[in-house]
Amino acid sequence: MIFPLLRGLLWFHRAPLTWLLVAVNVGVFAWTYPAFEIADQNIQELVEDSDFVHTHGMLYALTLEETALEEMFSEEMALGERALQERTLAGKTLAKPASPSTDRSPSSLPTQLHPHPSVLQLADRARRGDPVARRYLGIIALRDGEFMQLAKSRTNWTGDQVAINAWREQLARLVTLQERHPSFRLGLSAERHGWISWFSYQIAHSGGLHLFWNMLFLLLFGTFVENGRGSRAVFCITWVGGLAGALAYVGISGLSASPLVGASAAVSALIGVVAGHFRRRLPFVYWLLPFRGYYGVAWLPAWILVPVFLLPDLSGWLASQPGISQVAYTAHLGGALAGYALSFVFPERPGAYSELAQSLTGTAASSSRWAA
Repeated sequence: MIFPLLRGLLWFHRAPLTWLLVAVNVGVFAWTYPAFEIADQNIQELVEDSDFVHTHGMLYALTLEETALEEMFSEEMALGERALQERTLAGKTLAKPASPSTDRSPSSLPTQLHPHPSVLQLADRARRGDPVARRYLGIIALRDGEFMQLAKSRTNWTGDQVAINAWREQLARLVTLQERHPSFRLGLSAERHGWISWFSYQIAHSGGLHLFWNMLFLLLFGTFVENGRGSRAVFCITWVGGLAGALAYVGISGLSASPLVGASAAVSALIGVVAGHFRRRLPFVYWLLPFRGYYGVAWLPAWILVPVFLLPDLSGWLASQPGISQVAYTAHLGGALAGYALSFVFPERPGAYSELAQSLTGTAASSSRWAA
């Protein structure tokens, strides 16, 4: 195990803005936690309801099939129009070709969905009666923003009407719970994507562990950057990094019905700033075995932060199945790139690194100066 030490957790008087950001995140979580716990538990019960999820998955599979028919219909119409234009240009006066035979009109078909090919394969297995495929497809459908909008408004579903009516009741309950859930109210999603959501998502978290790790790394990297580059730098890097992370997530994955929440993109931006000095050596805590010589502090180049923190995000994004992963890897990568770019905008003050090189822990230095 290897963990960055940097200057430790500097005290408030050395990095006041970072501590203020932590206080805001913790305060929002504490304020919304009662509503979060109740809504989250009820939503989890719905997700674990096999009948609801299986029906949701089957309706999603049927919608994808209808969308494929609509695309085929549109392609045939385009080919017919093109052939007519070519013959007209050739000076031939022929009757307009008849529309392709189909028992569906475009107006009766759902909004276009553009799923990943692996999702289409899963849908095919679900239509063939595979219960595991229906389960996974139902979970994916719960995160597909376009389908969730369609599911709330469409009335002409075909199939087992008893199961569909029960599904409608559960879906209405899910919508009510999501309206009360703090993550859905503060997060960035297909349902809520106004300009406020692009900022509020950064101070909302999906649980205690999510908050803990984000705040730990925010303190570690935030106090280090603020001590070296100033409070204005930390303010701009965290919020701009959060916006860049959201833009990367939406641009690559699209808005999801499941909200994007957390300060991870902002923290990744701070990591990008620190990792920007590739050859600079920084202190890291390492632990291999509980024996002398196998643990301690080592000074390693800053580029080590890339394989430790950023490469796992890249590999996680490349390996993740669409609609399944609960980690917004692309938001982390977008935030890190923004942080690296901003490291050139906010230069480090002279002498900041020499202070680091004089001691292993900024906590000890801060304590002595505070006492003085």
